[in-house]
Amino acid sequence: MSKIEFVNNKCLIQGYPGSYHEAALRAYFGEDALEPVACDSFDILAKSLDKEVAPIAMMAIENSIAGSILQNYRILREHKLEIVGEQYLQIQHQLMALPGHRIEDIHTVISHPMALNQCLEFLDAYPTIERKEFSDTALAAKEISENQKLGVAAIASSLAADIYQLNVLAGNIETVESNYTRFFVVQKHKNESIDTAADKASIYLKLKHHRGSLLEVLNIVNENFINLSKLQSFPVLGAVQEYYFYLDLEFDDVKNFNRCIDTLKIKCLNCETMGLYKKAAIKKLEPLNIVD
Repeated sequence: MSKIEFVNNKCLIQGYPGSYHEAALRAYFGEDALEPVACDSFDILAKSLDKEVAPIAMMAIENSIAGSILQNYRILREHKLEIVGEQYLQIQHQLMALPGHRIEDIHTVISHPMALNQCLEFLDAYPTIERKEFSDTALAAKEISENQKLGVAAIASSLAADIYQLNVLAGNIETVESNYTRFFVVQKHKNESIDTAADKASIYLKLKHHRGSLLEVLNIVNENFINLSKLQSFPVLGAVQEYYFYLDLEFDDVKNFNRCIDTLKIKCLNCETMGLYKKAAIKKLEPLNIVD
């Protein structure tokens, strides 16, 4: 597990002030510990790391409802990013509007399409409210605040409501309470110093194309007392019937992981460690307390 080298106090995030990426940043590093630098897309985030706009970035990698964000695995490999930490954030959606509004005053709700889809049960109870897709949850809140949009509500984080001074009309409106997004903390330059406190790793494998090759990998993992917590396959670009695999491995002793990797490097066509880090705890947040 490499230590994070802070050249400055900035951290790249996908999204804008008040986004769930910023909430994950605050949860991992502490309130106001780092300055978030907004990026329009994950590709721009990675290119900004290449240009050393900031030393680290917070990048979503999977959601417990929507699944893996496949493009980000590509970005990690193409830009040779190192995973140095992870954060699980419970996604709690809030309905917010300008001060003085009630739900009865709302004729339109705007938000990112994923947020809208995750709040369908709540929204279905208000069939007269029009739903409009927006590029970002935090930007939806900003749009209402800056342009004083009457009768329009946003679905976004409680952090966005605070930043853009909007009132929360209804809290925790997500249909599924157990809605978590997993984020990676990534950096561009690898630090060779290893922290033996690491208990989780992400690795990349390309296997020989023959029967039983994946089973052989799984047996090696098991023989070294390692728990396989994620297995994701991807087609090799430009090849037919060739795949590479992404694995998350959890262990009690980093020596077991090192021994496992040494064996996999012999058995596989390619084996790369994308990051060694501490396994994150999954914390349940308290529901938002709305004060009239």
